[in-house]
This record gives sequence, C-alpha cells and structure tokens, in this order.
Amino acid sequence: MLQKNHKKTISIITPSFNQGEYLEETIRSVISQEGDFYIDYIIMDGGSTDSSVDIIKKYADLVNEGSWKKNCLEIDLTWVSEKDAGQTYAINKGFKMARGEVVSWINSDDMYFPGSFSAVFNHFSHNPDDDFVFGDGDVIDETGALQWEWLSRPYNLKLLKSYHFLWNDFTNYIMQQATFWRKGVFDKIGLLDSSLHYSMDIEYWIRAGEEGLKLSHIPVKLGKFRLIPGTKSLSSDTAFWPENLEIFRRYNGAKAMKPFLTYFFLNKGLSRDFDIEYIRSQNGLILERWRGLSKGEQEVLKNRAAKATPIACLKLSNMAFLRGKTKKAYSIYKFAIGHKRLLTFHYLSIGFLFKILVGSNVSAILSRFRTSIIQQYRNRKYLYRYFYERRS
Repeated sequence: MLQKNHKKTISIITPSFNQGEYLEETIRSVISQEGDFYIDYIIMDGGSTDSSVDIIKKYADLVNEGSWKKNCLEIDLTWVSEKDAGQTYAINKGFKMARGEVVSWINSDDMYFPGSFSAVFNHFSHNPDDDFVFGDGDVIDETGALQWEWLSRPYNLKLLKSYHFLWNDFTNYIMQQATFWRKGVFDKIGLLDSSLHYSMDIEYWIRAGEEGLKLSHIPVKLGKFRLIPGTKSLSSDTAFWPENLEIFRRYNGAKAMKPFLTYFFLNKGLSRDFDIEYIRSQNGLILERWRGLSKGEQEVLKNRAAKATPIACLKLSNMAFLRGKTKKAYSIYKFAIGHKRLLTFHYLSIGFLFKILVGSNVSAILSRFRTSIIQQYRNRKYLYRYFYERRS
C-alpha cells in the first residue's frame, strides 16, 4: 500500500477498452518509471472482451504481490473492469479515486518516456506556483515506429482557443500524453467535461487558462501518442469538429462563430467530394447541438451559420477548380452567389472568376506560390521549434 505522503505520489489513470494489443506497453511505461516517488496507478477498463483483462490482472498481481522490480519508492495498481459511460466518464471516475498530489491520464495505446515522472516532480518542486506542466513527445504508429515529433510551445490561451484559418488547422499544441497537473486543480476548475468525447483535453487546457491557472511548458519528451487506424484520432477528418465548435462558442462567444462555422462547412464539403446538399444538412445538425441555449444565442448562431455557408461554398468552388473539378466548381459557385447576390463582389468570388480567366495552369502556379508563402509564415511564427532549434 502507498504511504500517506501524497506530495510524492503521482496518480495515473488509464481508460481501457479492447486494446490488449497495446495495453501491456502502456502499463509497463507507467510502472517502470524510476525516481524518488510513489505511483498510484488506476486502470479503468470498460468491460473489455479481448486480452485486456488478463494483461491487467497479470501486472496487478506482479506489482501488488511484490514480484515486479520497482524503480521507485512504491507502486499501487488498482483496476476495475465494467461497462461504463465512455472514456471521459472512466477518466473522471479514476480521478475521484486518485490519491496523488500530481495526476494525469494515459490512454491504453499510448506511453510515457522513461524519466517522465522524475522530470514532472522536479519541475513542480522548483516551480511551486505552477498548476500544470506539459512537455514534448513522439507520435508513433501501431508498430511503435516514429511518425513525427510533437514539439510544443509556451502556453498561449488566445492561440489555444483560435483556429489557423490560413492553413485550415486546429491550434491544439499541447500533447495530452505529456501533460500533468496538481490534484488541487480539480478544486479550482473541476473534472473533465463528461459531455465531450473527442476534445475533453483541449477544453480542459482552455478552461484552466480562463480561470487564471498557470500552465508551463518544458522542452522534454514525456509522452508517446499512438495513431491507429480505426481509433478516434483517425476515425474521420471532421470527427472533432462538432465538439471543437462548442468549445469555440463557449470561450469566444456566439458572435465570433462565423469563421469557425465557415471552416466547419468547408471541411465537411471536402470530406464528401464537394457535396452541397451534405453541407446544407450539416447546417441543421450543428444548430441542433445548441438547442439548449437561450433563444437569443440560438438566433445569433443561426445567423452566423447562414452567413458562413455561402462563404464556405465560395472557398470550395475555388478549391474544386484547382483540383480539376470544373463542373462542380461552377455548380458550387452558383449556389453561393444565388444564396446572396452581394457575394459576387467578395474577394473569393473575384478570385474564382480570375481563375477561370487565366486558366487552370496559371491558377495552379499562383496557388502553389501562395501556399509556399503561407507555409514560410507558419514555420516562422508557429512551428519555429521544428526548424530553428534543430539547427542550433
């Protein structure tokens, strides 16, 4: 059993469900950590029917019977296997059981780097005012092969709750597998939002910043994030969008939602080969999510969605033309202009007509030049660690 000195205890929660192929590596990455601390490891299995429960039992017996060679002061491995209400519910349930001063969760297909816990305790001991610490890591595939490095950056709340409109990408630069916080954070901002199943981590980082908590970055690799076909992270190009839209609304306000909705409709159109009717159906579905809001806020969101739809279609018409889908490009353009005649004078409309005038070859050259300029700007302003730190 763990000692009462919880200030030297780290509680790690692993939500698990039918990922026995990877679970053993996850468990070993937790219980192999070396340092002057206690590990309170809690595995919340959702009633797996594969080899997961056998693997959990194996390591629980090794650890709790004293057969596992410990590299830290003590380890306690607690686990349950029962049907639950999903990943976020399981993580929160585990957090309620946690006994450590430092907490985090690691999914059943992800891992920690050796030395991660020592680095975290070292940071917190020297930075008593910090509530969170997050580091860097690796993104790996199902075999464990490196796909790319995840190099984070100092915490920036404004950036975190925005969207990179220039290159159509989310701005979550914090790696969940490399993030840890003091248990006292729960008393300040509560647990994860159980209504979120894809984006509960980014919402938590934003909520913490909104409440004035201090999140610090250290340039140390702490976690490994495994990308596996068929799991949530790779389930769909647009799977995260509905929850992220709710986060954007929650922390930016309904009046600021037009550009976010524009890119939501744009990405939905791209995912269905420029299908206009599909975009129109998504308009109603996303508004349905906000039915519980006040009538005033619903009207604002409805207005923003109505304005966002034709703008998204203008963007799609330009993209369809560049991809050689001329017929679809014309059709989408006519739909957008028919929605609102004044959009004929919008820069995206003028850009579309210019592309038609100069032809596909010239348009493609100009598009590549524009993309190159945007990429250079992105590298300098946002991805600087990937380029300049490696050269120094």
